[in-house]
Formats: sequence, structure tokens, C-alpha cells
Amino acid sequence: MKKLFAIAIAASMLSGLYGLSFGLGGRYTISHPGALPDSTFSYPSVVADVMCKPLPILGFRIGLVALDLIPDEEGGTFYMFGTGVDAAVLIYIPMAGMVQPYIPFHVLYMGDGGSVLTLDGGIGAEFMFGGFGAYLEGGINLKSTSPEVGDSVSDTWFHVQGGVRIPVNL
Repeated sequence: MKKLFAIAIAASMLSGLYGLSFGLGGRYTISHPGALPDSTFSYPSVVADVMCKPLPILGFRIGLVALDLIPDEEGGTFYMFGTGVDAAVLIYIPMAGMVQPYIPFHVLYMGDGGSVLTLDGGIGAEFMFGGFGAYLEGGINLKSTSPEVGDSVSDTWFHVQGGVRIPVNL
């Protein structure tokens, strides 16, 4: 019974009362570090996410699907498909009007036989047009990898992302 109650509370938080919306867009990653030393590459992606805004200044975004179109050394394209790829906290800057600026922030830490710390932040804006909205954001990614044996490696790359956001009323 307690589990059903917890599910009911979670479902009500994700209802139209708290601003659930689905997003579909594109992302362009700039200067992502390659597998070879001193190599970088840039590539486009198709992304889909779901966002919940429990407070006027706070939102949570969870990535559902990402399709990366990564170039390979021979001039072809490598397709990488991911599900449940990321999550971010969005801090909204209160502002009157159709444009709503925000700051997305994402932290990922993995540690097992070494550690990987990834920080992702930037600035973005949502544009509301009645029944749907659009968004545009840019950001920087910082990644630090510390293996058990060997030297630590740090990488930095940038991304630009935009798309449409469709509100869902449950």
C-alpha cells in the first residue's frame, strides 16, 4: 500500500499541475575529445527528453533518447544510440514575458577502479508560444578521469542545443 501511495504522489508531481513537458530537438557538440591523443571531433545529435517543473524557479530534465552522428577517421559516420542518457537541474531566472531564461546544471560521478567526474553547465532560454514552446541553450562540459594506474586526464568541450517543447496535461 505504501508503494502505491508513493507512486500516486510521484504521478501527481509529474501531472499538468507541475508542468510536465516533452522535448524534441537537436544538439551540436563542438570539439569533443577523440580516442586518439590530441584529436577532437564535432557532431550533431537528435535528442528527446521529459521535463518537470515543480517550482517556478526549478525544473528537472531527464534525457530519454539520444542519437549521435559521429564522424569516423575514414570519412564515414558512426551512429551511437542511447536511452536514459542524462539528467539536469534547471534554475529559472524569473522574468516577465514569453522568454524564460534558465541555467542548466548536470553532475555525474562514477567511481570503480578509478573515478570519472563530469560537470555540464550553461545558459538557455525557453520561448512560449501558447500550446507549445521552443528552447535554445549552450553549454560547456568538463570531464576529469582518474584511473587507478596512470595519469589523470581532463577534457573540455562545448554544445549548442535547441528544439520544441510540448506540454502534457495528465
